[in-house]
Amino acid sequence: MLRAFLLVVLLFVGCKGEAVVPQRLTGVWVTSDPRYANRYMRFGGHTLTYGIGDGKEMSHDIEKIDAEQVNGETVYTFYYSDPEGEKWTLTLTYRPDGGGMIQIKNSKEIWEKAKTDDTG
Repeated sequence: MLRAFLLVVLLFVGCKGEAVVPQRLTGVWVTSDPRYANRYMRFGGHTLTYGIGDGKEMSHDIEKIDAEQVNGETVYTFYYSDPEGEKWTLTLTYRPDGGGMIQIKNSKEIWEKAKTDDTG
């Protein structure tokens, strides 16, 4: 666990000019909450893509990532801009339980990594 944390810290320190999404977060994340049917979040190497329904997506280049260890969990804050240049943040907590799960700050829904990257 300590070794993994140190690796994450080194990734962030070593990549000052370029935000790199941690490997454990890359992929498609979905929730069983029916309000988010046909919705997803996809983390790529440097991008955050929201599946917004009807087969549509909104993709953003991640400008910066902060990570903090809190009670055995990792709190990530992603900084990005929308196509109009407005600045946004996404803060979520990652727990390694059951293959990994994330919870967005101020939300109850638990998101889990999809079995495949198929979002259709």
